[in-house]
This record gives sequence, C-alpha cells and structure tokens, in this order.
Amino acid sequence: MPVRVLHQLQMVVNYLKLGRWMKQHSFAIPKRVRTRDEVFNAVAATVRDKRVLYLEFGVFRGASMRYWSNALKHPDTILHGFDSFEGLPEDFDVNGPYTKGTFNVGGQLPQIADPRLRFYKGWFEDTLSTYEVPTHDVLVLNLDADLYSSTKTVFDRLERYILPNTYIYFDDMSRPDHEPRAFSEFMAETGKTFELVVADSSLNSAFFRCTG
Repeated sequence: MPVRVLHQLQMVVNYLKLGRWMKQHSFAIPKRVRTRDEVFNAVAATVRDKRVLYLEFGVFRGASMRYWSNALKHPDTILHGFDSFEGLPEDFDVNGPYTKGTFNVGGQLPQIADPRLRFYKGWFEDTLSTYEVPTHDVLVLNLDADLYSSTKTVFDRLERYILPNTYIYFDDMSRPDHEPRAFSEFMAETGKTFELVVADSSLNSAFFRCTG
C-alpha cells in the first residue's frame, strides 16, 4: 500500500481517536467556525484591548505572530515567539510528510515591525529554562509545537502561570498522540480544568480557556 494511502488512513483513525478524546474529557463545542483565523478571531475579540502576554511556540515563518501583532491593541501587550527555526527535532507523523527537519527556515527569524514583539531562538527546554515571564493581565498561549515532547516541555515550564482565564490554542489536534496527549497529562497531573471555547470545522485548530 502506498505511503500516501497509509497516511490518509491514519488521519481517519486519528479523527476517530480525537472524538473519543473529546468525549473522555467532556469537551463540548460551543462554537465551530471554518478557518484558523476565525478561531483566532473569537478569542482576539475578547482580549484585544487587554494587557496580553502572548507566547507562541512554533513560529515557522511568522503568520500567526503577524495576526496577533495586528489583533492585540494594548500598547503594553507583549508578544514572544519561541522556535529553533531549524525544523522539527524528531519525526511528527507516522507514514506522513512531517519528518525531522520539516519547517526548517535556515535559522531565519521573521521580520515583523512591532516593538512589542521578540523572538527566542533555540529549543524550548533551553530558552524556557531562563525565561522570565513578564507581568500581564491575560495569558494567551499558542501551542503550535506539533510534537508531544515539545508541548509537554512548555506545559512543564509554564504550569504555575496557567491560571483561570488563560487561553490555550492548539494547532494540531488531529494528531491525538501529540498535543492532545500532552494536554491530557497536564490536566491529570495538575487538576486544572478547561472549557473548549471555539474550534474549526475539522477540530484541528481549537482554543481552550482555563476555568480552575
């Protein structure tokens, strides 16, 4: 069987596994939209005028950072992007296209003209080990790290800052063995609770809000 077909079958299985994951965690979908930007819009409309600390993990070429730079209006908002800019440190998909090194941009940082914005280049375990979380009113996390290991690292390092009304976005819910797995373990280990705020039509992109 061609690798492409195996990958397609795996994605069907992943979608079924994600449905079971949603049911196990009692996540209902109050709002479902078509695109990722519409997912962003739903939360941006709530926080745009507040003093937000926006932390993005997995920047690639900076499309999401540009969106949030434009969407967040408070002058004291801070936007920090974390990425090695050298691609994935390990394979992401089974029989899929996202292997080690995918998303490598040769170490080049995106050029975004916003003085509130800064990039932290390196592996998350290294950059977060010395990162000092700035003062803020609302924390928004964009977890586009893809991998279970990378997502778990972020949760482990930022656990004490994830408080009620923290928003967490996941960009790859369709791989339940990665970001959703790390999220499940985080909830189980910490006892923190969340509600699903909005998701796209495929359930791949979703925003959650910490409720306790």
